[in-house]
Amino acid sequence: MKSDRAGGLRRALCGVAVAVLAGPAMAQPRPGPLAMETHALRGGAYWISGGRSNDGFVVGPQGVVVLDAGISAAEAKMEQAEIAKVTSKPVSAIVVTHADPDHVLGLLYYPTSTPVFMQENARSEVVAAANDPAAPPAYKALYAQLVERLPRDTVGRELVTTLGGVRVVLRHYGPAHTAGDLVMYLPDLKIVYGGDLLVNYTQFPVIHLAGSSLGWEDSMKAILALDADTYIPGHGPILSKAELASRLRDEQTRREQIKAMVVQGKTLAEIEQALPDKTEDPMFITYTEGVYAELTRGFPPPNPPWNNIVKRPHG
Repeated sequence: MKSDRAGGLRRALCGVAVAVLAGPAMAQPRPGPLAMETHALRGGAYWISGGRSNDGFVVGPQGVVVLDAGISAAEAKMEQAEIAKVTSKPVSAIVVTHADPDHVLGLLYYPTSTPVFMQENARSEVVAAANDPAAPPAYKALYAQLVERLPRDTVGRELVTTLGGVRVVLRHYGPAHTAGDLVMYLPDLKIVYGGDLLVNYTQFPVIHLAGSSLGWEDSMKAILALDADTYIPGHGPILSKAELASRLRDEQTRREQIKAMVVQGKTLAEIEQALPDKTEDPMFITYTEGVYAELTRGFPPPNPPWNNIVKRPHG
């Protein structure tokens, strides 16, 4: 199962890689040329639509905090142009929500002196992508360049800091969309930038191979517990607290339905036929497929207990 899922993801990325080098690419069709649009929130916070993913920035007293950098030179440069329309202040820091190419590859087109904040597992995923012999060649080359750009001091569970004069809380709640998701919370403004934890173009969350549906549920509960009312997803329009709570309920219901059918001995094909999802992103494994794998294979992948023994007794 895992090799089939990983192979499908690699094939999808191969199809996109050529477009990345030629110009911006989209997981979902977007007609016409790249055209970003900046939307004001409040207190100097903004989000940007029109790229392959949503980005954001916050203008503080001393500088600008950027959230995600896009997928290409064209997107990164247009993002910087959008920021320049609002302020002449310098970019003080870039926060990366996870290691997917549409959020991280644009770092290559920001000054190397700009501090970057990312979760430790996201950094490991970039390094793994750069060293993967089966990686799409175009992506492998870009990720190899990116390794030199990444910080060695990464975020573990939480970092509370001030960037550009803005009070920022960076939190990782565990594997969810990926193994290295990072949420940026602005407590003074009650705004959460959630990256692809909060995708808003599918009915159910997109869970990558190292992610977890139960981890996604835990992340949503923690995010909902924050004193916030505005949530910026990695894709799609912004969400309210009520909308986010509704998405969590829908996901929990669907997961229980899948689990009930697994208990009955149903195959993946039977479950997908009984529980269709017309909103799924064809680029990635389906939510149903991911949950089925978790329930039938285990997450993380299981190991016999003796594999943990370094020094085994004789006999």
